[in-house]
Amino acid sequence: MQSPPPYHCRVSPAPILCSFMNPPELQVIRGTRAQRRSKRLRLVVPVEVIAFEGESEAFREATRMLSVNANGGLLVLDGSVSHGQVLQLVNRRTAEQQECRVVNVDACEDGKSAVGVEFVGPAGNFWQISFPPITPRVTSNSRN
Repeated sequence: MQSPPPYHCRVSPAPILCSFMNPPELQVIRGTRAQRRSKRLRLVVPVEVIAFEGESEAFREATRMLSVNANGGLLVLDGSVSHGQVLQLVNRRTAEQQECRVVNVDACEDGKSAVGVEFVGPAGNFWQISFPPITPRVTSNSRN
């Protein structure tokens, strides 16, 4: 059996590269589309993550988003976070802050974590891009 490429996250047997824009040391696994409420875009956005333990700050980490959507995105962290934890996300291009919740954490071979986050409230234009509206898919059962 062929060994997996270095620095990929072990989540499913089908790894994909995020894009040529992402750091070569990171390879992330495709998530499920059924849970996503808006189209994912492979866009690198520099962010700062501020994690809290109770009322006190646990850590701050400068990182980048690997992909974004209207409701959140995917990033890689050295720091430890848990499912459901609330984080403060700072867009380093605009200095805008947004509260988000951890919805998925997957361990990577290099000791980092691939972290899926969703915004707690309306995020406006946090990513500075316009997302197309989601149109429902027509299935063969619903056609006339």
